[in-house]
Amino acid sequence: MSGWELQPLRRADLPAAASLCAREIEHLPFSPAILADRILDDPDFDPALNPTAWRGGRLIGLACGAPPNERLQTAGGVKLFAVARQERRRGVATQLFDEIEDRLAARGAGESIAVIAGNNRFMQGLDLRYTEALCFLEARGYTRAGDGMDMDVDLRAQPLDTAAQEAALERGHGVRLRRMTPADHDRVWAYVEREFEFPSPLAPTPIGRRWAYLATAGLKLDPPTLHTAERGGALGGFAVTDVAAPGRLGPMGVSPDLRGLGVGTALLKRALADLRARGLAVGVIYGAGPYAFYARTVAARTSAVFWRLRKPLT
Repeated sequence: MSGWELQPLRRADLPAAASLCAREIEHLPFSPAILADRILDDPDFDPALNPTAWRGGRLIGLACGAPPNERLQTAGGVKLFAVARQERRRGVATQLFDEIEDRLAARGAGESIAVIAGNNRFMQGLDLRYTEALCFLEARGYTRAGDGMDMDVDLRAQPLDTAAQEAALERGHGVRLRRMTPADHDRVWAYVEREFEFPSPLAPTPIGRRWAYLATAGLKLDPPTLHTAERGGALGGFAVTDVAAPGRLGPMGVSPDLRGLGVGTALLKRALADLRARGLAVGVIYGAGPYAFYARTVAARTSAVFWRLRKPLT
């Protein structure tokens, strides 16, 4: 007998889940509200893929999974897991993963991805500082399929005012920047889905709908955290914060015909200024792609390195 009981994650469990994650997972913020947003409010949330382990009425472990979604271009797998320190190496995590992987396989999923699954994610992959988690995943048959990084920006040290630059962009190139509103949802979705289907040679698989989902998620916040560039009535770039994860910037992108004008710099600083206005001292560029641009423009520095891990399912 395992000595613990499994049950699906419920909204009433969020305080206990946030407390467990805050104790056992460093480097990330946790609260009931964050877990509700990242897990329960994921459009593909499925209680059967989010098992929790309880012993004597106390939460001792959880694993949060998600199914693949072709429409939103997301992979299926596990996006978060935690086990109480005193309960480790007793098979808790193994049983939680068995539950998720078996259910994914039964639904026809060909692989499980860790920990960049689902729509509302916590990380772009497994942060290599979580050594014990990496060892566990590799022992289960997960192998490295890619990598990425986050970068930190000291918001107190960076000049983020863009008034002069925006005036020059409008005067010299007819480009205007503005904060979008919920009324712009359909227009933004169509633009991002079309323009960033294949945003760069470094992204060989389509992600336009994934980015459109994230960009328009910024319109649900108060105030909206989505900024865009526009010329001649057509959108030409965007930057959004707090949708990939709280306090983080990304995704962002600029259309080819507006690159080289300083549009990306202005959008980046506008978005970071939002984070600073909320009292944050450090802004995180989530899954930083063109890291040289971020380092040069706002003195961003690598803060975390991720591996994307995958496991075939049968």
